[in-house]
Amino acid sequence: MFIPLSLVLILPLLLPRIGPPDDSGPLSKTRVMETDRFQLDARGLAEDGQIVIGSPRLDRSVLAILPDRTTGDDRGLVHLERAILDLGLLRPDAVFCVGDLVQGYTRDLEDYDREVDDFLRIIADLDTDFWPTAGNHDVISGARNADDDRFAERYRQRFGPLHYAVQLEHGTMVVLFSDESLDGGKVNISDEQIDWLRGVLEHADSDKPIVLLMHRPLWRTRRAGWETRVHPLLVEHGVDAVIAGHFHALQRDEDRDGIEYHLLGVCGGAIDQHPLTGQFNHLTLLDLGPGDTVHLRHLPVGVMLPDDFILRADQDLAYRLKSRRNVATVQGVLPDPFDGPVAKTISIQVRNPLDRPISISIEEALPARPWLVEGHEFVSRTPRHIENPATTDLQSPFRIDAPAPVQIQAGERATIELDVTAPQTRVPPPPPEIRVTASFQDNQNRIVPIVLPRRIPVSRRDPVVADGSPRWPIAGWIYSVYEEREPLGSVATSADPVSGDLMIDLQIQDDRLAEDEVSVEETIQARRNPHGDLAVITLRTEKKVTRSFLIELGLTPIDGAIPLIEFDADGKTLNSWPKAVFYGPPSEITPPVHRFQIRIPGLAPDALKAMQLELADNDRTYHTQWRRVAPPGSMLEFGSSEPNSPP
Repeated sequence: MFIPLSLVLILPLLLPRIGPPDDSGPLSKTRVMETDRFQLDARGLAEDGQIVIGSPRLDRSVLAILPDRTTGDDRGLVHLERAILDLGLLRPDAVFCVGDLVQGYTRDLEDYDREVDDFLRIIADLDTDFWPTAGNHDVISGARNADDDRFAERYRQRFGPLHYAVQLEHGTMVVLFSDESLDGGKVNISDEQIDWLRGVLEHADSDKPIVLLMHRPLWRTRRAGWETRVHPLLVEHGVDAVIAGHFHALQRDEDRDGIEYHLLGVCGGAIDQHPLTGQFNHLTLLDLGPGDTVHLRHLPVGVMLPDDFILRADQDLAYRLKSRRNVATVQGVLPDPFDGPVAKTISIQVRNPLDRPISISIEEALPARPWLVEGHEFVSRTPRHIENPATTDLQSPFRIDAPAPVQIQAGERATIELDVTAPQTRVPPPPPEIRVTASFQDNQNRIVPIVLPRRIPVSRRDPVVADGSPRWPIAGWIYSVYEEREPLGSVATSADPVSGDLMIDLQIQDDRLAEDEVSVEETIQARRNPHGDLAVITLRTEKKVTRSFLIELGLTPIDGAIPLIEFDADGKTLNSWPKAVFYGPPSEITPPVHRFQIRIPGLAPDALKAMQLELADNDRTYHTQWRRVAPPGSMLEFGSSEPNSPP
C-alpha cells in the first residue's frame, strides 16, 4: 500500500499523467489534482508517498489549517462556509487540513461523491493551494469492513495521496495517514510509512521548520508505539510541531524535547460543549519561519486566540465530567400523566470525579441560549445548532421545581431531589429532559460549565390492548449528540377484525428507509448494531412467555408484504411470516410518514401483557439511533391501573 522512497528529490510536478481513471467517476477534484500537481498511477489514483513542490513565497509561509467538519449530518457546513470567507480575508499562502472532510462511513460511492461535491463546492473560492489530509470518515466504509478500500481509492482520485510531503519555500509539511487499517479500531502506523517518513526527514532542510500533520493523534495511541518508533526520529531531524485532529476538542499537549504537539477542534464538526472545553468552530493559522520557527494561533469568528487557550489538563477535567454517565444518574420513574395528574419526587445521584469542587445546577430543558465565553469577546451559538425539538419536548407538560446549586467536593457524592408535577394529558408525552450543569474552575481560573442532558423515565401502561388508542410516542430515552432531527414515530395496538389476531400499527417519519442487504441470520445476529433500519418487537403474554420479532423496515415490499421474523434469545429463527407486515405509501410531507400494519399470527390481544418496540434508524451510516416506546429495560404494560397519586 505504501511506496518507500530511496530518493526524495523528486519533482512530480514535471511528470506526466500515466493514464486516465479506470471508471467514469466524478470529474471535479481538488485544484492540485486538476492541475496535475500530484503524480497519478495507471488508474488515475494519486500515488502515496510522493513529495511535491509548493508554490514559492517571498518572506515566510503563513498557512491556514482547517479542523474536522464531520457532524453526522450537514448542519455544520454553515461554519465551514464562513471559514472559507474568513480565509479569503486572511489570504494565507496555503491551506491544509487535519482530515474528516466528508461525513463518510457510508456504503455507497454515490453518497460519498455527493459529500465530496459539497466540500469541493465550498472550498472552490479559495485563491490558494488546498492540501488535504485523510481522516477516518474519508476512507472507512460504513460496512465496517477493513478490506473495503473503495473509499480510500476514491479519496485518492478526488483529493490526493493518503500520505505525502509538501516542500514550501520556508519549510516542509509532512502529511501522515493515521487510518491504514481502514477499520477504525486497529489504529497504528506501519513500518513502511515510518521508513518513508525517515527518508523525507533526512532530505528536509532542518534549518527551516518541519511540521507533521495527521488526522488521529497517533502519539496518543498505545499500539502505534509513538514514543519509541516515531518521536526519536522527529527529535533527530529537528521536527518543530506535530498537529492532529479527530477529538473535536482544541488543546495543546505538552511539548516534548522541543517539539510542539497540538490537537485542533472543529470547523463545521460535531460539538456539544462550551468553548472552554476546546469545542468551538475555528481556523488555525501557522507561520513557517522566519528561520527555523513555527507559530500557531486559533481564530474563531472575530477573535484570535492563543494556542494554549485550552490546556490538556483542563480538557481532561472536562472529559471526565461529560464522558462518565455516573456523574449524574436519574433515580426513579415518573407516572404517566396520561393516567392522571403527576406529583412525584425523584432524585439525581451526583458524583464528582475531579480533584477540585464542582457546582451542580439543574433546570428543565429550555430553548437554547448562547454561551458567553468568560474573558473573551465572542459568543458561541452552538446551543442553537444542537437543539433538537424532534427528541426534546420543549413544550413538555412536566414541570420541575429546580433546586438551588449544590457544591460537591472532590471525590464526594450527593443526592439532589427534584419535585416533578404534570397535569393529566390527553395523549402520552415523551420523557421530560433536564439539563444538569457541572461547573469547575480550570487551571486558568475560569469557570467551565459542562452540560449533561438527562431524560427522566416515564412508566407506560395501556388500559386496553385492542382499541387502537392511544398512539404511544416512540422516544429517545437516552440523550445522544447523534440523534436525528426527524420527528418521533408512534405505535398503537388493536385486533384484526377478521382473524382476531393482535395488530400493531407503527408510524415513523424517515427520509430514508435503509436496507441492510444481508441474510436474515446475519440481521438477527447484528440486531443491536444493524446494517439497515430495523424494528425489534418484544411481547410478553399472560403465561410470562416472551417472544421477539424483527422487521426489516428498508425491504422493498413484494405484493405489499414485508417479512416478520420470530427468533429466540440465542438468535435462532423460529418462524417467518412473509405476509405479516403491510404498509401504505409514504406521505408527501418531509420527512415522509411510513405506516406499517403488523399482524402477529395466533396471538389474541387479550393474551398480551406487555410490549417493547425498539426502532433502529441506521440510514446506512456508522451511527445507529435507537428509539423505544418504553424506557430501556422496561416495557409498555397492558391492563387497568390506579390513577396517579402523590408520592
